Amino acid sequence: MKLEYYGHSFWRIVTDSISIVIDPFDNIGYPIPQHLKADYVFVSHEHHDHNNVSIIKGNPRIIRDSGLYELPDMKAEFISVFHDNENGVRRGKNNIIMLILDGLKIIHCGDLGHLPSSNVLTKIDNPDLLLVPVGEVYTIALKEIWQMIKSIKPRLIFPMHFKTTALGFQLGELAAFTQSSVNVFNHGKNTIEITQELLSSEKTVILNWANKE
Repeated sequence: MKLEYYGHSFWRIVTDSISIVIDPFDNIGYPIPQHLKADYVFVSHEHHDHNNVSIIKGNPRIIRDSGLYELPDMKAEFISVFHDNENGVRRGKNNIIMLILDGLKIIHCGDLGHLPSSNVLTKIDNPDLLLVPVGEVYTIALKEIWQMIKSIKPRLIFPMHFKTTALGFQLGELAAFTQSSVNVFNHGKNTIEITQELLSSEKTVILNWANKE
């Protein structure tokens, strides 16, 4: 499995049989890929920095509603949560996207805005990959992120949705999150192969959206 990062919360997952894009953005400052293809596009919530499905080529199937999806070569569940800590009053709903793919459990939190309920934490427990927003301004506080991480015990943590020189609005710094991480691996590129060696120890993995392979 290969994981590709395009900045913000925009990811592409590629296996031998399937390709998935999650949360493609519009004009928020990052370069928009011009020829990116996928079989599926998953949207965590309907904000413009997460739902620009029109840029993805290849006639993908688009999924954006909460529910369980039994798909070829993959199981996907969109788990309804909130974009804020006031039950959606300020920013509405959000989906945590849970994938079972190539024998791995992958969690993309979208713009999660609160510590999930115990039922949700149980469902997303022990992921191999956790893609989590760490910029705080519009999403979950760092204190609650670490509570969630302690509870669900992810193997690999991939931070997203943080301040960069490209982003056109203000978010918190990545360093505020990584300074509390025990084992940080700065990969330096936007693409990484998810190998057994990489999964052999718990770590925070930083991908560089600007250094594309």
